[in-house]
Amino acid sequence: MATDKCHWKWLDKGWGVALTMPVHHTVLIVEDDASLRDWWCGSLEDMGYDVLSAGSAAEALVIARQAQAPFDLALLDLGLPPHPNEPTAGLELLRLLILERPSLKVVVLTGQDEPSVALTAIGLGAFDFLNKPASSQRLREALARAVLFLQAEQQLSTDGQARMTLTAPIGEGVREFGEAAQEKLVRSVLTDSQFNVAQAARKLGLTREHLYYFMKKFGIERAAS
Repeated sequence: MATDKCHWKWLDKGWGVALTMPVHHTVLIVEDDASLRDWWCGSLEDMGYDVLSAGSAAEALVIARQAQAPFDLALLDLGLPPHPNEPTAGLELLRLLILERPSLKVVVLTGQDEPSVALTAIGLGAFDFLNKPASSQRLREALARAVLFLQAEQQLSTDGQARMTLTAPIGEGVREFGEAAQEKLVRSVLTDSQFNVAQAARKLGLTREHLYYFMKKFGIERAAS
């Protein structure tokens, strides 16, 4: 088990007794690098979040499968053991976390050269993605959006309404948030590749035809020179 300060805070709560749901939102950090994990812990605590942490997928699942573990947000680095240079373990953990807690809002951290991985993560249920290294400001903004969605879902539940897919404002209209994250990624990759469709498609792990589909779906056109 992890031995960083966030983990010991979690142990101090004592799962052998009934827990009161926290007033503040709690974030589960999943990061195998202990120094980076401690840094994220301190940053999130400074932002006002309660924090739990795990150094591996196995530890994260132990926490997630405890009904009393009071977290509703997660920050997940997709590069986890046993192959930290590959996203396989992180993507599988993402899938299992969403199965365990369907309302969980997961922000994933991906390498800057892994847009195809980010697209896959969104398809598995990630709320948003950040490229590494991510600044505290970008993380603050991503978690603030996630909290807004959590609050809206909780209000729907309080009002006795069935849980529905929420929408987020994008430009002048609204789109489902999963689509909003997809659009952000596709636009970013197209811009970085100077609208070279073949190059952007390779980065995203798509065929050119599939990328054209996304461009049409989101109304993405190259700006006139």
